[in-house]
Amino acid sequence: MHSLDSTQQAVFDDIVELCERTLSVQAHRPVVALVHGVAGTGKSALLASLFQMLSERSRRRALGDPLADSAIRMMVNHAEMWRRYRDFAGDMTVLRKSQVLRPTSYINAADKKGAGADVALVDEAHLLLTQPNPYTHFMADNQLAEIVRLSRITVLAYDGTQVLRMRSMWDDTVLKRALGDAEIVNFSLGNQHRMGASDAVRDWIRCLLNGEGRVAPPPCGDEHFDMKVFSDAGAMRDAVVQHAEHGTSRMLSTYDYPYLLDGKDYFIEEPGLHIRWDRYEPQAALSWPDRPETLDEVGSVYTIQGLDLDWAGVILGPSNVLGEDGKLHVRPDLYQDQAAFVGVSHLRQQGYSPQDIESMRQRLLRNALMTLLTRARKGLFLYAHDTGLREALLGGVSPR
Repeated sequence: MHSLDSTQQAVFDDIVELCERTLSVQAHRPVVALVHGVAGTGKSALLASLFQMLSERSRRRALGDPLADSAIRMMVNHAEMWRRYRDFAGDMTVLRKSQVLRPTSYINAADKKGAGADVALVDEAHLLLTQPNPYTHFMADNQLAEIVRLSRITVLAYDGTQVLRMRSMWDDTVLKRALGDAEIVNFSLGNQHRMGASDAVRDWIRCLLNGEGRVAPPPCGDEHFDMKVFSDAGAMRDAVVQHAEHGTSRMLSTYDYPYLLDGKDYFIEEPGLHIRWDRYEPQAALSWPDRPETLDEVGSVYTIQGLDLDWAGVILGPSNVLGEDGKLHVRPDLYQDQAAFVGVSHLRQQGYSPQDIESMRQRLLRNALMTLLTRARKGLFLYAHDTGLREALLGGVSPR
């Protein structure tokens, strides 16, 4: 069982009580436990603990227990996290790997069977699709709406600031529409469990991404958290390798360098640095940060979302620039992950204006950057491709 802090434990207890109460009566409408929390607040730890305990009670089959013989399913729309949950289930006698599903697999199987889970746990719910995607065999309008429809209780871990694709464009309006007439119980997690950084460092990251003032050098690190900006990408890579002797230390980058899923290697080139993007290894037994060979790779936001590192060296690629106002600006036209913008026509059909869509495009880039900058527990290293941004981060010059 994962160790939970007092806030997580209180939410855990309330959700268990909600499940007991709901499953002890004949349900008239679905119930949704919506857990809000930004990156690092322990949403996944909470869901893993719920998954383990609810499954244990289901298999124990205690007389009078409303959870006895209940169907418990865990799902996440993220390959690396799906693998982590499958490994977790394989290590626990009370769990089965077959309980861990991708959302479309769950939806299609439940539709065919005519019934879904008693309790469906959904991690990274902001990655669920908000429009059809024939490529993944999802033909309905919204994955969350389908999961809620098919499940008696749905427990969601949700953070709207981690939306990364137009096909998964969530906001309060979309969320409310997807939940429909379900009974909704809101929960919130606020304690930061991942980053050991000071409040000053966390505030600096937030101000940088939100454009709150001109770009300035970050606060210095301390004995709990390393924080450093590099003028040379190769030197940052050396620091990442050195720290790998003491924990998980990896290179990450914004999706600003060419990469295709065609089986070939693609490389990131910066002064002092020639390193390949992460190789697509869907059959790998371990998740990306846990494989030794990935020290020679750079992970993208899709590789690392939802996962932890001890130290992260993050390349701020060409789409991140210093504006004339001295603030960080993002340029979707330079972003190499054009698949992130697929689905614009669907948004136009829903009535979104060109200005709305451009704002969404920029939001995706800032969300991706926030995800990258909040992966590290013990240290964060930065290198910026844009000369003006790099010098501002180093404290050298005013904007161009």
